Amino acid sequence: MKSLFFALVTVLSITVAFAQDITGHWNGRVMDQYEINYDFKSGGNILSGKDTHFDGTVDSITNGKIDADSISFDVPIQGQMTHITGKLTENGLTLKFSVQGYDLTADLKKTVTK
Repeated sequence: MKSLFFALVTVLSITVAFAQDITGHWNGRVMDQYEINYDFKSGGNILSGKDTHFDGTVDSITNGKIDADSISFDVPIQGQMTHITGKLTENGLTLKFSVQGYDLTADLKKTVTK
């Protein structure tokens, strides 16, 4: 019983720590060409925020979820609703998604907003 309690406390602690880490401004590049920016906000296991595309347009993310060190959300890219998954790593946040049949990855770093 004690080990089950310890496991639950550990999982909850990891989830809370990740939720605190994900909130903020993140930026990176897709295909070393296109700059992308996200402003994430966490609330429990719910992820919300804004996506700033390389062309300067801004969209709200929808269906945002947080599960331990993983996130998922939907955002329009090139006129299509795109599902994005992400994983917090020791170096930042890695996002994965598909656009027009191409599987893409973006590594993002948490930054201070300007």
